Amino acid sequence: MAKRKTTKKNTANPKPKTQERTIAKRKINTKKGTANPKSDSAAVNTLKCQFLTDMELAGMYPTSRKRYLYVVEHLIRHYWCSPAELTEQQVRDYLLEHHRQRPAKGTFRLTHFALRLFFKDTLGRDWDLFKKK
Repeated sequence: MAKRKTTKKNTANPKPKTQERTIAKRKINTKKGTANPKSDSAAVNTLKCQFLTDMELAGMYPTSRKRYLYVVEHLIRHYWCSPAELTEQQVRDYLLEHHRQRPAKGTFRLTHFALRLFFKDTLGRDWDLFKKK
């Protein structure tokens, strides 16, 4: 029988994959002059809590609340600023860009209704964008 040659693995301080991902996320740089929504967390968190409360008072199911919140968080990540600073034209452009990606009808409606609820009820914006025509 032939002997197998064994090699010793380097087991000195192996980094778990989750730790490597966390480190990689920290190294991502944002453009200068733009606000990072995670660093401006106080304003965003108060809006998030208020939005969650508004959805709960509207009688929405937890899964719907989670989806609506995801839509608003996606909008925040898209513009990298607090949603309170967005203009009607920016939100209109976001919806138009989303529509041009040809999502399913239900997905687009969910996005539209989530943004309508957020801007009308939570922020109190009475924009023409969300009025019936």
